[in-house]
Amino acid sequence: MIDAIHEFLLKKKVGCIRIDGSTPAVARQALVTDFQGKDAIRAAVLSIRAGGVGLTLTAASTVIFAELSWTPGDLIQAEDRAHRIGQVSSVNIYYLLANDTVDDIIWDVVQSKLENLGQVNCCQ
Repeated sequence: MIDAIHEFLLKKKVGCIRIDGSTPAVARQALVTDFQGKDAIRAAVLSIRAGGVGLTLTAASTVIFAELSWTPGDLIQAEDRAHRIGQVSSVNIYYLLANDTVDDIIWDVVQSKLENLGQVNCCQ
C-alpha cells in the first residue's frame, strides 16, 4: 500500500519523503530533517515499523495510516511520532480500513487488545 501512495504523491508532484524497512538507517535522519524543515515536502510515507520508533515528525498535523499492525503498541508508537515535544498544532490521526478485508479482523483484534490493556491498567 505504501508503494501505491508514494507513487500517487510523486505522480501528483507532491513533495514527499518515504521511509520503510529498506531505507538505510543513515538516510532516515536526513529524510526526517527534510520533512521537518522544508516547506516543499508536504507528506511523509512511512511504514509503521520503520517510522514508529526514534523519529520526530512534529511538522505533521495530519497522520493517515494505510496499514495496520497486529500490535497496538506499534500503532501507538507511530502515532506518537507526531505527538512530541515541539508539536504546536493539533494532530488528527486517521486509519484507512477497507470493508470485508483482513483490515476488519486486524482492527477488531487491536481494539480488543487495547480494551484488555485498559482493564489491566485501571486495576493496578
